[in-house]
Amino acid sequence: MKSAVLLAALSLSAIIFCFPVKAMTQSREVLSIVGATTVQPVIEALAGDYKIKTGQEIMVQGGGSRAGIEDASRGMSHLGMVSRALFPEERAELEYKTIGLDALVYIVNERNPMMSISREAIIELFTGQIQNWNGLSDWDRTVVLVSKELGRSTLDLFEVHTGVHHRSNPGGENGHISEKAYEIASNLDGATLVGGVPGAMGYLSLGISKHLQDRGMPIKILELEGFSMDQKSIISGEYPITRELNLVYRKENEELVRDFIDFCLGPKGQQVIRELGFITVKEYR
Repeated sequence: MKSAVLLAALSLSAIIFCFPVKAMTQSREVLSIVGATTVQPVIEALAGDYKIKTGQEIMVQGGGSRAGIEDASRGMSHLGMVSRALFPEERAELEYKTIGLDALVYIVNERNPMMSISREAIIELFTGQIQNWNGLSDWDRTVVLVSKELGRSTLDLFEVHTGVHHRSNPGGENGHISEKAYEIASNLDGATLVGGVPGAMGYLSLGISKHLQDRGMPIKILELEGFSMDQKSIISGEYPITRELNLVYRKENEELVRDFIDFCLGPKGQQVIRELGFITVKEYR
């Protein structure tokens, strides 16, 4: 009899404690974040501190801005990282928060004597009209082009700025990117290739370029049309290629992602934005 009573009590306890355990498991659902490799270092830098503060596990994966939009739209990730302003149809479908500001810059190997470049020269280089740097300077070195793969917002910005399109994209008022160009995915891949090949040139995120340059990557950021990449020229809009850093999500995921977005916009998040070479929301608004 006592055994039966004890067994019943244990069973009741198991039922009672089942509910908080389940709730705790649900509250610790892994937060999935996918998208732009420009935004990825910011999120990765914050994920550890956020876990310590809240216990929330975060999984971060690159793939580009297009992947960030598509995965968030389909519910395959809770948050998408997008390193550009959203298109009207994307704003109609997804919620978003801007966590910082960046710019697109053109980089060369640090051995390259060039200090600045014009839009016209960029067009001639990337379409293959100029294949040696002696077409622009006294430096006799073969040009090695480093471009971005489809689905990357950095490529989108480059196409808008130059009128030179990826070979698979229609249009291109100034032609298409040379077939000799190397295609890379992440900003780190691009910087590594440019830093390792003396005649190389590419286009990357300003924040990532500065961050890698400060840590010894042998690259040089070129002035564009006489504008240096300082905060003043970017915030004022004088520098011609700026972009937002956004986190996007579906409305039904708002409760799950709201605290992490607030963390990104808070003191710690904005400190990391600044440390990684980007411009904080407070600085440009």
